[in-house]
Amino acid sequence: MASYPDLTACGIRYMHFSFHAAGGLEEIDAFWEKRGLNRSRERLLFTGYSRQGRRHTAYLQWARSHDGCSDVYLGLDARKPSLVWPHRPQKLYQLRNRDFRDFITLIRELDVSLGIRARYAYPWGKDMESVPRPPRARIRSISFDILDDEKNPAVNLTYERQDEGGWIAVVEPIDRFPFPEDKNFFLQPYELGCSLAKAIRQEPGNEQQRKAISTSPS
Repeated sequence: MASYPDLTACGIRYMHFSFHAAGGLEEIDAFWEKRGLNRSRERLLFTGYSRQGRRHTAYLQWARSHDGCSDVYLGLDARKPSLVWPHRPQKLYQLRNRDFRDFITLIRELDVSLGIRARYAYPWGKDMESVPRPPRARIRSISFDILDDEKNPAVNLTYERQDEGGWIAVVEPIDRFPFPEDKNFFLQPYELGCSLAKAIRQEPGNEQQRKAISTSPS
């Protein structure tokens, strides 16, 4: 069984990852075709899983970029599949654990030298309505660049209003990280996500928070 982690244990709402597989579209399509996925179908698979009684979703997408290359998107969400991918019957998009493990093995044989871009989200319960804004304006999102010691952007931090109510804090490291060496793809990214969770829970503007967020990805 794939070792999908417990996001809520670290206070993570979701972890999203994307990378570019140079020249890898044919290999990826062929891989899934052998496992019964018709090439004319949507390139999307997902599965639900539970941790401590809380429903989670793991998903995988891929798309043609250019010259036979593929952009791959995968991640975990601390919500059930019907909320993450509505109007898509899970039985038609089922991501089997064995196939996901084999897919990660395939990707290690392809060229993903540009690295992986990460995006983490965390529930944010603090009031954002006090931020100055024009009359009759509604805040949808607020973004900041977190700078490193050389004053270069290290992390993008965005507070986003959710349609269902409430806010999330989205943390996007500027630097990409190499494809994980561990057989469990999510092990290293999860450890980073938990480290970022500790930093994001500190009060905004705190110098310790700024340093923790800007140095965690490295």
